[in-house]
Amino acid sequence: MENTSPARVPRFLLVVVIALLASMYTYAVYFDPTSPEKTVENFYQAYFTKDYNTVASNSSVFWAVRFLPQYAEMTPAELLENRAKIEKDISKVIADMEKNNPIPKDIKIKIMKDYTKKGNYGAIVVYQIKEADKVSGTEAAILIKEAGRFRIFTMTTVDPQGLDQVKAVNVEELDANFSQLLTTEE
Repeated sequence: MENTSPARVPRFLLVVVIALLASMYTYAVYFDPTSPEKTVENFYQAYFTKDYNTVASNSSVFWAVRFLPQYAEMTPAELLENRAKIEKDISKVIADMEKNNPIPKDIKIKIMKDYTKKGNYGAIVVYQIKEADKVSGTEAAILIKEAGRFRIFTMTTVDPQGLDQVKAVNVEELDANFSQLLTTEE
């Protein structure tokens, strides 16, 4: 009788599997453009460097229409359909509004991940605005998922007492409201 040992999984396959899992995790945490935190970071990095095309691409068409009266009569479906044109128009409007507004060189944001709430259609991201490493304010961004990506729907100032209210927000209600908005035809 022949003495054969059972077949083993080659060790290099185990290394490949571990490397793939590590790279997928790294991508999801640090590079995934669909995460709400990444949208807020991209929005502000672009704003601080006056890259208004990127600011516009991270903004919801529903936010942009507040500055663009020519789109006020469109339905949600029409707004979503006209995203490319709205992005170009809002980029121009923001550039005009900000052309005489200097951006401090030492300004940045810090995401407060403990307060992030994410649903299927909406998310809330709380962040601090820091100037010279001192907190100058805290804000919350409410995001809506348009075309497979979270985009900023609105931003609001949050005082320290309001942080508890953010934790109490029911993300399912936000999802239901955004789902209804995104499927409205009229």
